[in-house]
Amino acid sequence: MIDSRRSEVLKVFLGVTGASGCVLAIRFAELLKKLNSYIVASYTSNALLVADSECVSREWFISKLGEYVDELYDENRIDASVASSSNTLDAYILIPASIKTLALIVNGIGSNLITRAILNGLRMKRKVIAIVRESPLGEIELKILYRAARAGVAIIPAVIGFYAYPQNIRDVVDFIIGKVFDVLELHSNLYRRWKSAKEPKIQDPCQILYGLKDS
Repeated sequence: MIDSRRSEVLKVFLGVTGASGCVLAIRFAELLKKLNSYIVASYTSNALLVADSECVSREWFISKLGEYVDELYDENRIDASVASSSNTLDAYILIPASIKTLALIVNGIGSNLITRAILNGLRMKRKVIAIVRESPLGEIELKILYRAARAGVAIIPAVIGFYAYPQNIRDVVDFIIGKVFDVLELHSNLYRRWKSAKEPKIQDPCQILYGLKDS
């Protein structure tokens, strides 16, 4: 699934904000931990509110995420080493990324550990990635995303890749995480790559939705 033959330690910051999709953060950390990596993570108070409704409970979320990361802080721990650009990591990931957090970043406002860390990553020209789930996107949101992209943030929408023939929630999640791995230039087989011909014995989205069998 993932090529773990990496000699150097990949140091990554993972910021979890209050957007929907906190399961993506756990899955990303779980899969990245299979590589030679060191993960520093931080979460916002709003992320915990989301975890209460989407991810069992905030306690479970923190405990599960803590299994895969090496350092874990709440957003107010601005004394953490990652808050300073003198402790730069290799990549900075927002999963999921709220529009509010991106708005703070594009305006240079380091109001918490997450925004400070991301701003450090941008100024030090590191890879910065944001998984955005918000939908629909209005003019204001699109302008924020545009400014983030101009500043150096790779924007990955948390959308379904229908051509990957997702069969369950894991497939949906792994498609999105697979895109993050692609941007990080990490080899993985987390999702089915585009092919012009349908693979045999795999149900397509219409077959699953309408209970159809292969013809």
